[in-house]
Amino acid sequence: MPISEHTIVIIGAGVLGLSTATLLQTKDPKCKVVIMATELPTTPSPTADYASVWAGAHYRPIPGTIRQLEDEAELAIRTAEIMKRIARETPEAGVGTMPGIEYLDDPPEANLTLKTGDVYAGPDDHFRVLEKAELLPGAQWGCEYDSYSVNVPVYSKWLLDKFITGGGQVIQHKLKAAEEAFDCAQEAGLGTVSTVVNCSGRNFDRDPRMNIIRGQTVLVRQQYDKTVTRQNRDGTWAFLIPRPRGGGTIVGGSKEIGDWEAGVRPETRQKLLQQSVDSFPDFVDSVEQFDVLKDNVGRRPWRDGGLRIEVEALDSNRRIVHGYGAGGRGYELSWGAAERIVELTAQRVLQAQR
Repeated sequence: MPISEHTIVIIGAGVLGLSTATLLQTKDPKCKVVIMATELPTTPSPTADYASVWAGAHYRPIPGTIRQLEDEAELAIRTAEIMKRIARETPEAGVGTMPGIEYLDDPPEANLTLKTGDVYAGPDDHFRVLEKAELLPGAQWGCEYDSYSVNVPVYSKWLLDKFITGGGQVIQHKLKAAEEAFDCAQEAGLGTVSTVVNCSGRNFDRDPRMNIIRGQTVLVRQQYDKTVTRQNRDGTWAFLIPRPRGGGTIVGGSKEIGDWEAGVRPETRQKLLQQSVDSFPDFVDSVEQFDVLKDNVGRRPWRDGGLRIEVEALDSNRRIVHGYGAGGRGYELSWGAAERIVELTAQRVLQAQR
């Protein structure tokens, strides 16, 4: 479904905006794609609002029976397929395949019915239920499967380079609302733009369903060889997410809904490092041994009800294709969501051309 000779503006240079932009280029090289964003992967001192550059970014399946989780599971499996292909074919992109391990202190009933060999993370995922002797103290259930993780600084810059090399244009500009992109595009000499793709993350806080999740993690120099998550009985988490190609390991993490604090909380850092030692002593067995590189704080754009992927018609000539609100799962859902956004964008552009 070609979109040729059309200019499309994408708002946002987070993982979803960058993935959508490069996918649009692949779909139709004659289509002119422009990213309009406040911050870029090359921004020297990104803010907490630019959540994509602070992410841990690994694949941990979240099966569920409600429609939102079923839908996100589809997007995540599709994304995992593409991420694993990138890891095989373009290792310099910063994606690496590795085992994913989970330990649950209070597993839901559905997990207890799973058997080794079932499909959990996608086709051919080598899913295995851990034996009791393999569990961490206090854990009641655990599993292992094929997963991946992302070296976020490397990967986001790789996506941006791929976009620019493919003929994409970047305009660094702070918008106050998605509809401003139409006039801004005209002022920038792009001519009349009829389609804007809104991958702004929070939709400029104009969606009543939107909130943020404050996430604080610690990047340490030590390199782990798998991505591992423990869910405690009280609902808190401990996890280790390696950054491939020698990028260290993310130790996490906090999940604070509606907390807008952008600064690092030293007490949270201490808690994260200590719970890592308590849960994963095979990684580092005392807090003093950690070689801390950076504290990360990101405001993840969480939307009640899940990602918004739909078209909003402003008038007969202008439409916005929305794609925002992934919360802490931006990387996990990125390619699956981008495919849906691109398909919707192509349909609307072709309708406008008739």
